[in-house]
Amino acid sequence: MEGHLYQRGKSKVWYLLYDAPPNGGKRNLRSVRIGNMSKGEADAKKREILSAIDKGITRDQAASTTLEAFLGSWMEATRDRLALRTAERYASIIKLHVVPVVGHLKLSRLTPEHVRKVYKAIKDKGLSNQTCLHVHRALHTALQYGVREERILTENVVGRVKAPQVERREPAPVSREQIRFLMAAAKGTRLETPIVVAALTGLRRGELLAVRWQHVDLDKGSLFVAASLEHSRVASGRIRFKGPKSKTSRRVIPLAPECIKLLRSHKAQQEEEKRIAADLYVDDDLVFPDSDGNPWPPDTFTTQFSKLTRTVGMRGVRFHDLRHAFASLALGDGVSIKEVQTLLGHSSPVVTLSVYARSIEGLGRRAVNDLARSLLSPERA
Repeated sequence: MEGHLYQRGKSKVWYLLYDAPPNGGKRNLRSVRIGNMSKGEADAKKREILSAIDKGITRDQAASTTLEAFLGSWMEATRDRLALRTAERYASIIKLHVVPVVGHLKLSRLTPEHVRKVYKAIKDKGLSNQTCLHVHRALHTALQYGVREERILTENVVGRVKAPQVERREPAPVSREQIRFLMAAAKGTRLETPIVVAALTGLRRGELLAVRWQHVDLDKGSLFVAASLEHSRVASGRIRFKGPKSKTSRRVIPLAPECIKLLRSHKAQQEEEKRIAADLYVDDDLVFPDSDGNPWPPDTFTTQFSKLTRTVGMRGVRFHDLRHAFASLALGDGVSIKEVQTLLGHSSPVVTLSVYARSIEGLGRRAVNDLARSLLSPERA
């Protein structure tokens, strides 16, 4: 709560003017007499009074608001800050796992034990610790909003609960031979160039579908990741461009000569499609649009990719596995962790290491074996 000190006329008596909770939607200014004292003493008294008022308001609001109502208002207030998929996941988590168990509780009554009760209910359904961790993160984010922004809470009780432990699963390896086979299977289809570019750059699906020709320099051989395309599962047809996943995801990726050649051919074919479609083609400068020039819906793209993999006997291989293969193969070929981190757009080498530990282990083992042979093997005559 904000307030400021003032004095009336020639009087040396200090007063505090502050905003009380709105009354009927109107601003509610209150004035409190502090007394005749120095400016420093008045400042100290001001902080004491405002703190007491804040605590009183917080206690009243927390005692009258249910967790379900608070979570609903939190989702509404922060919806525009979140990625579509994140907002949908939070809404689903709250509806399925939180509200049925503790949604009726007043905020002031919520304790760490209630949070653990939510996790137990999830486990009783036969769901994994991964689901518990998703709930933990969603609840922590929501209650932190209540502490820092709404100031309806004085403490985030989720912070006193140990986050559920989840065993990290390494990506399923996709071999060079499998990628070559997939490229050959896609040849001549709309998926051919996206698959090759993804395999040679490590781009995420959303990044690939958001690339525009203005961000591709075929002469210099580089591609700038400036945006990402996302698709809502709830709002039918809702597709939007957004910024990359993180600051480090905004990056420049070098293109191999073979990739440049393929993109030149792809661009020429796209120009021919525009000429034939004429006014029916929506030219948004996208490198990989749908057949009519509009953004290629990510979920539709995934469906078409999955259909291709099933047809050629590669069921279970996801488009994102091309990104994993790019990283694993690059590391196996001796590319440094720092370079791979930069190419993938990870926030730090720690993230790269944690995801691709097996690739690093194999590389390290090979280096150790090579060193041992060079030092211990008999010298050649």
